[in-house]
Amino acid sequence: MITIKHLQIFQEVACVKSMSQAAKNLYISQPTISQKIQEIEDEYHIKLFQRTHKTLLISEEGTSFLKYTNRILNEIDEMVDYFLNNNGNKTIRLGATLTVGCTIIPQLLKQINQKYPNICIQITVDNTLCIENLLLENKLDIGIVEGDLRNPKIIREPIIQDQLVFISTPSHPLTKYKTIQTSQLENYPFILREKGSGTRAKFDQFMNRYKVDYQTAWTCHSWESIKQAVLNDFGISIISVHMIENEIKDGTLQILNIENWDCHRLFSICYHESKELNEDLLEIIHESENFSHCPILDYVC
Repeated sequence: MITIKHLQIFQEVACVKSMSQAAKNLYISQPTISQKIQEIEDEYHIKLFQRTHKTLLISEEGTSFLKYTNRILNEIDEMVDYFLNNNGNKTIRLGATLTVGCTIIPQLLKQINQKYPNICIQITVDNTLCIENLLLENKLDIGIVEGDLRNPKIIREPIIQDQLVFISTPSHPLTKYKTIQTSQLENYPFILREKGSGTRAKFDQFMNRYKVDYQTAWTCHSWESIKQAVLNDFGISIISVHMIENEIKDGTLQILNIENWDCHRLFSICYHESKELNEDLLEIIHESENFSHCPILDYVC
C-alpha cells in the first residue's frame, strides 16, 4: 500500500533530483529512499525517473504523478493546519518579491487582517525566480510578484500598476540632460539587484536590446542597500517608484529620463494552475485585486 510517507519521499526526490540529497534532507537512509520509490513504481506500473550517472530526470509519468502528489500533500497540510496548528484558523502561505514586500505587502496584510481575522498569513519574501520555484514545489499557495514568470503552469493576474525608473543623486553628471541616450549609460557604474530579480531581468533585457555594455559596481539583495549606495554617489540604479517616493519628494534622489525606456509594469498575483482555490484563497485574491494603494505619479520615462 502506498502511504503518505511514500508521497513525501517522492516529492522530495523530485524536488532535489537526487536520492542521496533527499535522504539527507529527510534524515533517512538512501536505501529506504530507493525502496519507497521502487514500491511506488511497482504499485502503479510506472517509471518515475530516468536515471543518469549524474542526476535523476523526472519522467513524463513522474511529472503526472507529482501533480497528484502535490495536491494530496497540500490537502493534508491544510487539514493539519486547520485542526491542529491554528485552532480552526486557516494558514495561507503567501510569497512576495522584494519590491512587493517592501511596498504594498504591509498595507495589504493590515487590510486583510482587519477584514478576515481568522486567516493566518505566512509571508516569504525573495526574488521572482525563488517565488516561482516555491509555487511550483507547492511550498507557497499564492504569490505577488513584479517580474515575468517563466513556467506556463503558473497563472498570473495583474493587480497593481508600478513604474521602474533610473535614479541618481541630483549632483550626478547625467542629470543635466533632458533625455539621456542609451550609449551614455556605458560611462557610469550601476547598483543592481541580483540575477533572478524581476527588476534585474527587465533592466538586462533593455540593456541587451540596445547593446549597452554597462558596468556593475554593486550587486545587492536589499533595496535599502541599493538606495544607500546611490545616495552616497556610488552609481546609478533602477528601482520602483514605490520605493523612492520620499526621496523624490525631499530631492535627495532624481529620476533620469532614458531614451526608449518603457518604465511601466504591473504587480501580479500568481498561483499554480492545479492549485485548488478554496474560499480563503479566493478572499485573499479578491482583496489583492481590489487593494487600494496610494496611486503613484506618472513620471516621465
